This record gives sequence, structure tokens and C-alpha cells, in this order.
Amino acid sequence: MSTDRHSVPVSLPPELVKELDSLVEDGVFSSRSEALRYGARLIVREERQARLHDQTDGEAREEVKKRLERKRVS
Repeated sequence: MSTDRHSVPVSLPPELVKELDSLVEDGVFSSRSEALRYGARLIVREERQARLHDQTDGEAREEVKKRLERKRVS
């Protein structure tokens, strides 16, 4: 992973900022930025997994469909 960083301005509701600050105060994260980076990584990972699942599911359904069609023909 690159060590370069890019600033991304983000607007959050006050309640969410309060929760982030609470996590920082409790020592879960060292800063708001660390917490937001962690959250961004989670989103990216979940989306990749969801896309892979959808792709795999689609391929599996196609394979079952092909096998059923071959069975009907024989």
C-alpha cells in the first residue's frame, strides 16, 4: 500500500462525530482520521466481497442452468 495520503473533506452528522470521538477517547483509534480510514477500508473490502459473491453466484447459476439443459436433452 502506498504511503502517500490524500485529504478528502467529509461532512458528518454531529452524532457520528460524537461517536467517533468517543472511540478515540476510549483508545479504540488514535484519531478521527484513523477511524475514518478504518471505515473506508471496511467499505472497500465489503464491496469487493459482495461483487465477488455476485459474480460467483451468477457463474454458478449459469453452470447449473447448462447442466439442467444438457440433462433435458439426453
